[in-house]
Amino acid sequence: MTTIVYGECIGLRDSTSVRISSLACQGCELETDHGAALNEGEVSLWIGAIGPFSATATCRDANHLSLRFQAPLDPAILRHFHS
Repeated sequence: MTTIVYGECIGLRDSTSVRISSLACQGCELETDHGAALNEGEVSLWIGAIGPFSATATCRDANHLSLRFQAPLDPAILRHFHS
């Protein structure tokens, strides 16, 4: 079973609520609501109430993004969300 965490992704022009999956030290996958598009490039991610984390977003399709964190997440953050 995949862990889904809710958060907010803030881009240069837009911000939207996201569902975060495949959370790892180096990055994660995001799903936005239908029609809530974010652009590729530099973003800030709030994971629950923790953040912001600077990342680079790459669009996979209209509602899915892959994020690569600019600095790896602390393992304690991962343990918190994977427990």
